[in-house]
Amino acid sequence: MDEAVQLITAEQTIDLRSRLLRPGQSIEMCRYSEDNLESTFHLGIYFENKIICNGTFIQQGHELFKDAKMPYRLRGMATDLAFQKMGLGTQIIEKALVELHHRNCDLLWFNARTSAEIFYQKLGFAQIDQVFELAGIGPHKVMYKSLSSD
Repeated sequence: MDEAVQLITAEQTIDLRSRLLRPGQSIEMCRYSEDNLESTFHLGIYFENKIICNGTFIQQGHELFKDAKMPYRLRGMATDLAFQKMGLGTQIIEKALVELHHRNCDLLWFNARTSAEIFYQKLGFAQIDQVFELAGIGPHKVMYKSLSSD
């Protein structure tokens, strides 16, 4: 398995987003308006020429983190079911944190599915305890990590 995390295109994220995060929804629901912004980047891991894990990182603020100067948001993090629990998601996050440091990002935040909450906690992310429902997707919590060196 080629577990090296690589920069990938927005289009290369669509398969996992569709199959794992938005099954039964249209392909257009799997595309984010920020996917092709210059500041956005996508990371993926290949196995046999197929993306098996990916995440999208978007320069975007959140009302809960008004003091953040260069916040980024994680979206569309997904790992193929056959490859879960192998540390691939951790590799994506670790590579992203290096890239975000180079971009002077001071905060990474995202809406985490409650089913993934423990995974992100193990990586040092804190959470806002309020659970909210994303229509057609399920219960989520805002999670975040300060990346500033202050």
